[in-house]
Amino acid sequence: MQYARVCALLVVRKNALHLEYFSPDAGFCPERGASNEPTRRYGIASVAKSLTSTLLGHAIATRFGARSREDFEHILKTPVGRFVARLDVPPASAYADVPLHDVLRMRSRVRWNELGWYGLFSDANQFSLDVRNLRMNIRDFARRYRVRDEDREDSFNYSALDSAIAAAVAERMVTPSSLTDFLAEGIWSAIDAQGDASWGVDRDGTAIGSCCFKAEAADLARFGVFVLNKGRVGRRQIIPEAWFEVATTRNTGDLIDPRNSYQNAGCPLEYRYFWWFRRRHSDFTAIGRDGQFIHVYPDSGTVIVQISDWKAWSNGSARECLTFQAHDALVRAAVKAQEGAHTVSSAPK
Repeated sequence: MQYARVCALLVVRKNALHLEYFSPDAGFCPERGASNEPTRRYGIASVAKSLTSTLLGHAIATRFGARSREDFEHILKTPVGRFVARLDVPPASAYADVPLHDVLRMRSRVRWNELGWYGLFSDANQFSLDVRNLRMNIRDFARRYRVRDEDREDSFNYSALDSAIAAAVAERMVTPSSLTDFLAEGIWSAIDAQGDASWGVDRDGTAIGSCCFKAEAADLARFGVFVLNKGRVGRRQIIPEAWFEVATTRNTGDLIDPRNSYQNAGCPLEYRYFWWFRRRHSDFTAIGRDGQFIHVYPDSGTVIVQISDWKAWSNGSARECLTFQAHDALVRAAVKAQEGAHTVSSAPK
């Protein structure tokens, strides 16, 4: 807990809450007027990307009536420019002709430098200055990116703009509703979230799909259970199960080259539809930059939510590998406890 600077940790398995921990150390996840406690809304940075992916599946099902894997895959072949207007107006954005499927795998081949030189001259920093500070909308910002990197065909390039574009696509699908209202009235209501959530938007009010989401840890666990159950809440199928067969079932095209700067050499990962996968494991997880996780273990029916304070990924690769080992141990303990003892308490449904 100390080494990984854990602020909040929840372990849920089969409707039982096995562990709920909030650090008493005020130096972990410091925020004016907020202590680590169940009612605190935590910012989850890139974990929001996985939420965006799930919302997009819901939007496709709602707008186009997609129900089968074939239905979803057909829509996902469509270029982004078909959904987001004016991307193809000269000077056209490179995204105009990128299939949605490639955007969701972060293989759009649009030139993007997430890190830059110590982050100061990165595309991500410019995105923060222009979009998060409400100077531009996502669509107009994306129109700056006019040249696709043909030398990087089908290679993984982690990009905040890819996930922001996915949110813009979902927003257009649910118009005249907003994506934030679509979330609140759909998934968030269905999972019976107990606290208010907030999401940063661009100047047009479109949710910034790459980041900027805040929610209580227990509600993040409820969302994780929703994904674990493949879009089902009780007897209600909110999102067709086929979406999760597409989004959370890996294939060989999801491998990340060992030389890629976003690969973790200590515990190699794969990536699909804004979820991370460990090689030779069945679990998948949303990951945020400061050590934030919504970790789903389908085989054991377990969800782990962890909020940490890694100071912008300081020693993050090593801490990430250790976190995976710790989560595996927590799952084994939860399985052992539940198979040999009574239910501890009610879990987020």
